Amino acid sequence: MIKLILLTLLNLLFLSEAVAVDWKSLTTQEKTVLKPLSSQWGKMSSEQQDKLQLGANRWITMPTKQRDDLLNKFSQWKKLPQQKRSQLSKQFEQFKKLPSSQQKQLRTTHQNFKKLPSNKQRQLMDKFKKSKQKMNKNMTRKQPRPKHH
Repeated sequence: MIKLILLTLLNLLFLSEAVAVDWKSLTTQEKTVLKPLSSQWGKMSSEQQDKLQLGANRWITMPTKQRDDLLNKFSQWKKLPQQKRSQLSKQFEQFKKLPSSQQKQLRTTHQNFKKLPSNKQRQLMDKFKKSKQKMNKNMTRKQPRPKHH
């Protein structure tokens, strides 16, 4: 009997489709955060609703300073040209595909870079740009030239 109950519960957890989150079941705080999406809420998949509800709860519990920082970053993001936003989105998708150990290493390197004085950051960025340009020149030289018939 216990095995039957466990199997039934497992089926419910893993095999059944996720249940949509009814807008009315959201807390007042969640509704406030998600208000811009209220007219589209019913048309979203349950997965989208779950992710948005999770995000709203993270926002609600986030310290004010962190919220302000994110709002500032989002404002800067919106000011970027579409091409730059697309490029950054692609880079982020590539980052998410990396093993977690590599992601952690890159985050640590970035945090250490941000701790450096701005003049040192500029020096490193210039050095990186120069080495990237040099590498690009070497790559174009090594490409075989098309043969003429």
